[in-house]
Amino acid sequence: MQAPSIIKPEELAYLSHAPTDGRSIPLAPYYDADAEQFYGWHPMPDRRISVYPIGLVEGHYLAKRPADPESDRQLPLSTVLLQHFSHRDVWQAVPSVQQDLINALAALHKYFVMLLYANEHEDASYGPMIRTELEYGFVNHRAFYDRLHGIVRRIHEMYGAKGSNLPDSFAKTAKKSEQDLQNKYLLPGPLVGFYKGREVVFLKLRRLRDSIVHHGHSLDGCAFLFADGIAVPLDNGLAEELGDLALWPEALLKPNRLGSALAILAFFASDMLDVMDHLGSSLLSCFPDPPKPIARGYGVFLRSTVSRHLVSLGEYQRIHWFDPTKVLGIPSSPENAPR
Repeated sequence: MQAPSIIKPEELAYLSHAPTDGRSIPLAPYYDADAEQFYGWHPMPDRRISVYPIGLVEGHYLAKRPADPESDRQLPLSTVLLQHFSHRDVWQAVPSVQQDLINALAALHKYFVMLLYANEHEDASYGPMIRTELEYGFVNHRAFYDRLHGIVRRIHEMYGAKGSNLPDSFAKTAKKSEQDLQNKYLLPGPLVGFYKGREVVFLKLRRLRDSIVHHGHSLDGCAFLFADGIAVPLDNGLAEELGDLALWPEALLKPNRLGSALAILAFFASDMLDVMDHLGSSLLSCFPDPPKPIARGYGVFLRSTVSRHLVSLGEYQRIHWFDPTKVLGIPSSPENAPR
């Protein structure tokens, strides 16, 4: 990132406004949809070197529309932060938030890799592997929420009330009463609604995460292998405590009330996307006249080696059971047929 006084609007294709209010100007990969070309800039002490990468494998980029609609997704929160709140410490927190989302997508990808392997080999290691993957999902989900909270604290300190001492974690903030959030911590109404609207589900998942990390609990019971999925029993252990999230419609259960582990992993990623969208709209609603956008007409898009699962999250939550060769794009053959 360079100081606003160094970069002129005409020097960056996406820059429409060079702010003078303390915001920085991110040097981000940029996709020209008309030319179908990625562009990038490498900062040097006294200049910027333009580069023309063939493509982007992992990370975010700016564009008016996605380079690959099949896998790339615009992130409304990242777009809001880039356009209106690109202060150095705010924007520097964005990659970590996005990485937590990618971690959740990687867990989905590993699920299908594990399923494919288990179908091809007589190896019951899928059981402990899926349990540890699910347990990590709780930890990653909690870290993600706290990173978002850190961004809110920074913006609130700059634009809200200095010295309001907003609590240092999402959980501590969400547990405060609406009156305290408004009167003691001076949070605007949209952000109060954001925290209270996320309170119940977040605290439930946080409690399960704490029981795993601090008390040695795990997803009890065995995992069960089917050709189209890995299942966990729903009537005991941590899975039972997730029952009121309505992750498992009765029509999608296997015999003996076995539910797809995919439903939990898909929920983590879907909830993270949803809360990012919610926070982005809440931040904008706090300002009758938000800071002027610096890249009008552009969005921030996420691309990853596992981002194909972004566009399939709804399908994962509706169907639960899949042929892993089709999801992973592996041609069917006698060698990878289920045993």
